[in-house]
Amino acid sequence: MVRQHDFRARLITMLLTLILVAGVGILLWNPAAGAEGGAPKRLTDAKPGDCMACHAGGKQVLPKTHPDTKAMTMEQCMACHDKDEVSLKSKMPTGHTHMLSGVSCQACHGKEADAERVSTKTCTACHPTEGLSKTPGKGVFLPNPHTSHYGTEVDCDLCHRQHGKSEFMCADCHDFKNVTPSPLGPLSFPASSAAGKPQASSGGSSAEGSGVEERGVSAKGGEAEGSSAVSAKAAAPEAASALSVPECISCHSGLKYTGHFEQTGHRALSCTACHRGVGDLTLHMQSKEKPELASCASCHKDIDSQYGTSLHAAMNLSCLQCHSSIHPQDTEASAEGKAEAAAVCLKCHSDRDKYADKGHTARVMAGNTDAASCTDCHGAHDTMIFDKTDEGQAKKRAYYTALCTTCHAEGGTAGSYGVFPRAAESFGLTYHGKAMKLGEPDKVAGCTDCHQAHNILPPDDPASALSTEALVETCGKCHENFHPRFVSYVPHPDPHDKDGFYSLYLTEKFMIALLAGVFGFFWVHSLLWWRKVYAEKSRLVKAGLQVRTDLPEELAGQYVRRFGMKERIMHIVLIVSFFGVVISGFPLKYSDAPWAGWLTGLMGGVANAALVHRISAAAMCLLFLYVCWLSLRFLFPGFQVKGWLGRLFGPDSLFPRVKDFQDCLGMFKWFFNAGDKPRFDRWTYWEKFDFMAVFWGMFVIGLSGVIMWIPEYASWVMPGWMINIVHLAHSEEAFLAAVFIFTIHFFNNHLVPDKFPLEKNIFTGSYTLAALKHERPLEYERILAENRLEEIKTDGPNTASQLFAAAFGLTSLLLGLTITILIFWAVLSS
Repeated sequence: MVRQHDFRARLITMLLTLILVAGVGILLWNPAAGAEGGAPKRLTDAKPGDCMACHAGGKQVLPKTHPDTKAMTMEQCMACHDKDEVSLKSKMPTGHTHMLSGVSCQACHGKEADAERVSTKTCTACHPTEGLSKTPGKGVFLPNPHTSHYGTEVDCDLCHRQHGKSEFMCADCHDFKNVTPSPLGPLSFPASSAAGKPQASSGGSSAEGSGVEERGVSAKGGEAEGSSAVSAKAAAPEAASALSVPECISCHSGLKYTGHFEQTGHRALSCTACHRGVGDLTLHMQSKEKPELASCASCHKDIDSQYGTSLHAAMNLSCLQCHSSIHPQDTEASAEGKAEAAAVCLKCHSDRDKYADKGHTARVMAGNTDAASCTDCHGAHDTMIFDKTDEGQAKKRAYYTALCTTCHAEGGTAGSYGVFPRAAESFGLTYHGKAMKLGEPDKVAGCTDCHQAHNILPPDDPASALSTEALVETCGKCHENFHPRFVSYVPHPDPHDKDGFYSLYLTEKFMIALLAGVFGFFWVHSLLWWRKVYAEKSRLVKAGLQVRTDLPEELAGQYVRRFGMKERIMHIVLIVSFFGVVISGFPLKYSDAPWAGWLTGLMGGVANAALVHRISAAAMCLLFLYVCWLSLRFLFPGFQVKGWLGRLFGPDSLFPRVKDFQDCLGMFKWFFNAGDKPRFDRWTYWEKFDFMAVFWGMFVIGLSGVIMWIPEYASWVMPGWMINIVHLAHSEEAFLAAVFIFTIHFFNNHLVPDKFPLEKNIFTGSYTLAALKHERPLEYERILAENRLEEIKTDGPNTASQLFAAAFGLTSLLLGLTITILIFWAVLSS
């Protein structure tokens, strides 16, 4: 009980220590750890004049001789700055003047962690519009902007920015000399300022693009000394007051100007905000001053930036060719929505049978706001331009395929309407989708290649490009020389859809059962084997003993031949070709994996990977055919049929026999200390399983690989839907083969503790007589009984053979284990 209590105490102490260390780490490394509600506490509680609340460690703005501003109010500041040429309030950001006046951040932004934009209502709570509108103007050329044709209904931050450079919007059309507070211009103070009283800088306190001294007018509205700029400007036509809206509509009195215009987004602007160049109404009425349209970019800068690279801009289309409802004729015309936007597109793209009467656009025009409209796919102002080159068309294919998946992915908008909800996912199971994911859209078809770009219709519609009659032509754009039944291939295969594709469903279930059976048995087998051998080896080490043999010392170290040069070369070719098909094929199988694109790029792209895959596969097939030939020669030496059955079930045959099942059962008894380890002959049951599995694997993988290589020709002997089944079988059998080799085969022959880290005899061709007797006692006894010992004796492996065995063997092991990690990474992350 005492020990148990001590253990619990230590465990609790350790957990508390970890929690404390983690907490201290968060406090030290997380810059927001001391924040309350997501904001620096000192900043939210800052007092007037507490500059260091924000500027701690920043650039010094005030002169060193300046008095300490801590707790200083605006009233105290103005005691020194009341005679500045440019008002102190015009030199500082408005947020600073608020702080100096005792208005905290929270007073405007509230106490919420995520402060939103301050509304005009918040501003007018302290600055009533009535008072602002009654403020007298500051001169002939400095009118009160709060009583302009903009009125008092515009948002305050149209001009006033609290935390950024303010902008005097009137200056977009007029040449006024106002300086809007909060210019965020550079501040400078003369070194000779007496008694720490800073003076205004020259030129640093002006509004954007207009220095105060350059224009000769102070921020207070007075004329600067020695300046003649005001008189020079006074007679300029540009300085005259802009025409008011009432003056404009006195002539332009139609309903589109006086009524429906109020429904548009431009209603807050005056006429001269867009129609510029009219300063004198009399001259305008005499057609001597004609208005010019201002560039839309003067206000819509971001949109103009997008539009500059669009297809419509390249065609020199102006904004008004699409946005023709600035002065709408009626209320309906000014409405905004997908259908109205599509109607604008149809003014130029007038072939309704092609663009509007069917598919997505037809649903939009019928009022379905979830259906994709023109701008959903092509953008409103950033319509993409794609070259007519192969590269340009490949980019186009990838671009629009990615757009389609935004709605047609699982859980997307299309699924909510009963449209195939797994369209994007199932497309990703095909070669088309996998190559697209790996960044090679020029090699495969995308969504618009099969479904067309417009008027996308379901296959049961006769007008669809996917109808039975049209599919031959649709598929024929990429494929040639195929039988018409080729088009029964399913481009969106769903192996989970029992009702839609029952054959594919059964194929997947069979492959899953096969994988579960093989791995379930052999992984348990390997685990029990490792436990047994490791335990025995550990006991020997602990006792200081070694595995002994009853052979004389001179015989125990004698090398005997296990494999000839032919078998060793065959095994090396098999290793190289197997790695070739795995490295080139699995990036395509797991195209979503993070490493897939990198590995494919390492091989030079999908096309080069396919070439490597086929060359490696061809080498494996030729090797398999050669093994078949050797097997026939073994069974029928010199074409002799007599005795073939005895050779088939003989001790030198790789074909299973009853003893193999007995050995397997005996092995499991040995695992659990219920019997002795079975005495093996030349081949063990797991080696025979490896050999026989090749015939199944090569039949499935090899035949399916040929079919996928030439699917058009395969369609002359099978329907296209069987290619889907072939693809699934090829993929799952490849997984079985690769993972079996890199886990089970590697363990049985190299990683089991009494052989770890490498069994070299497959590379050197020989091992000791003691090893032969220990591993395969029945073969050893047969060799002695048949007096063949002298026949198989050989010299030990030379230095070159040992070096090659170590380098090539260990490299193969490490590479295989690395690939296994990548495979399971992809499986577990999918």
